[in-house]
Amino acid sequence: MQEKYEKLFYEFVPQETNWGDWCHSPQAYFRGEKDIPGAVMNVGFQVFKKPQLLEREPHFHREDEYLVFLGATLPDTFSGWDAEVHFFLGKTLDTMEKIVITEPTIIKLPKGYWHSPLNFVRIDKPLMFQAVVLAGKEGCIKFVENKKTGDRQYIFSGDETRLCVFDSHKSCNYCGYCFSHPEKLPESPYTYVPWTVVNEDGVESYTDTGAYDPSKAPASPDCVITPDYKSKPYSDATKLKAPKPALSSDIAKCVLAFPKEETQWGDWCPSPQVYFRGETYMEDATYHVGYQVFAGPNDMEDTHFHQGVEEYIFFMGADPMNIFDFDAEIEMFFGDDPDHLESKIITKPTVVRIPANVWHCPIKFRKMNKPLVFQAAFLSGTWGTITQAPADKEPVIPQEVLDKMPFARAHTYNYIGDNVRFCKFNDKKRCNICGACFPKPDEYLKD
Repeated sequence: MQEKYEKLFYEFVPQETNWGDWCHSPQAYFRGEKDIPGAVMNVGFQVFKKPQLLEREPHFHREDEYLVFLGATLPDTFSGWDAEVHFFLGKTLDTMEKIVITEPTIIKLPKGYWHSPLNFVRIDKPLMFQAVVLAGKEGCIKFVENKKTGDRQYIFSGDETRLCVFDSHKSCNYCGYCFSHPEKLPESPYTYVPWTVVNEDGVESYTDTGAYDPSKAPASPDCVITPDYKSKPYSDATKLKAPKPALSSDIAKCVLAFPKEETQWGDWCPSPQVYFRGETYMEDATYHVGYQVFAGPNDMEDTHFHQGVEEYIFFMGADPMNIFDFDAEIEMFFGDDPDHLESKIITKPTVVRIPANVWHCPIKFRKMNKPLVFQAAFLSGTWGTITQAPADKEPVIPQEVLDKMPFARAHTYNYIGDNVRFCKFNDKKRCNICGACFPKPDEYLKD
């Protein structure tokens, strides 16, 4: 394979960490530009096993971020969920609102929005957590106050500047030792500027338990929004450590409880699936992602490209507690055009960067000795592909006519996407990717 395509693949390396026994190790992380030059995405694959206050102080990012909370049992992340998470989000530091998460959920953090603390207050079953930053380098801005002078300023901490707090000659590698050993941290000259929460019934500071009031816990209105923006009731209000406060419309539209998608793809793709379908599910979304488990051989996708949008495809072991338990062989194709494709064989947990306008696919899943997670992350709220029309369907134009046409094209191209795709069985309904029309593998796969 040509070097320009070879460098688009990154094999995950197990990362043994020191965060504490609440965080499963090894972890897997894709750190953007550090792992693939030119990448514009950062994402982690973490499993949390015990309650933990993870992010203690508010901050914001220069780019959009998405937080994903799933039960750590795939494909049925819904029955595998038994946790409660508290999170804070707002346009300004003084207008943050509290979000209480009690089911598989995704939250959009628009660039410039203040957010955190992030508190996992109850984890009775392991929880899979992803922080997705749509940037090649991770960084955040915090508001601090000098302990001696009282002067306030914004400080930046990120991949460009973040050093190990114990050895300034080394870059931070997120090992977690400073998190699990706060008593060894050097004293900081700064303290964080105090902040408030607008929906905490007068509570002006954050505590580990939140604003718990048992008389409010069973209340039915909540802040988790389904695709049609209707309230979704609690599944088990008696376990709540804090009430689910009402949210403003600006914050409510950033929170989505994943729909449980019962699909018909076949035994090779077990159901239910969990998918975030960008703008179809959330207003102003800039991300589109699925978490599918593949359990048998299949072929996916015609050769296509995405105009102006990058895509990242992840191949991982199907058990979030051990994504490196991987036993499959996958062939993926890249090329300068559909007639000149090269392939690479994937046999380990891998992420593939697909730059905008690069031809790729099909993806052939072979030797599927163990199930795997297929995660296609599209950096736009509307998914779409462009394919080259088959030669027998292209208009036949004499060469002498083509030579005289200043904008003549040798081929025609077809576009299909969320905004124009309709059901093959009912052209009055939009396609919901249920899989009913997808041919079964035994209809097209050959030995």
